[in-house]
Amino acid sequence: MGTTCRWRFQVLSCTPLLLLAPSIRHAIESRMALHMLLEFPLLFASGYAVLRLVEARGQLRRFLVLDHLGIAGLTAASCVFAFWMIPAALDAALIAPSVAAAKYVSWWSAGFAAANALGRTTMEIRIFFLGNAAWMSATAGLLYLDAANRLCVNYLFGDQTLAGKGLVMLACLLIILAVVRQRGGGPGVKGCR
Repeated sequence: MGTTCRWRFQVLSCTPLLLLAPSIRHAIESRMALHMLLEFPLLFASGYAVLRLVEARGQLRRFLVLDHLGIAGLTAASCVFAFWMIPAALDAALIAPSVAAAKYVSWWSAGFAAANALGRTTMEIRIFFLGNAAWMSATAGLLYLDAANRLCVNYLFGDQTLAGKGLVMLACLLIILAVVRQRGGGPGVKGCR
């Protein structure tokens, strides 16, 4: 792992500490689109980055021996993704500190599990899970856009509409990523995985 990659992963690994600051957390969680499209990916990326940093130091032996081809780790990450698309889960995370803590832990763990799984999985499995995430994102986004009423008690209707559009755009980006991967695109900038 190059110095640039290591630095990026170190910054990403500290993200949860920044998100725990009350002013930053409130600014992000006060808008549904930022909550779903900024905070969730940052927590996921943090877990991913931590595994890559520990792995680069040679301090990690592959765990989850039963995770054949990384399918269990990617399935767990997909379940986290699906659960936090539910409007009631978003509301509960804003109201109950225990649910908010579960949100942080689950997204971080999903990133960690996905990073662990990607080293053992095949291209076809990666594309399948990217396609699945795109489908879930598009479905949730369209539901948010088509709803006549607010689905989340803590967010305004305009926030819901913006989040819906963002989730549909995320689905498009995931499809593009899947196509690039299928055509043999590299793992990332300068070999960062």
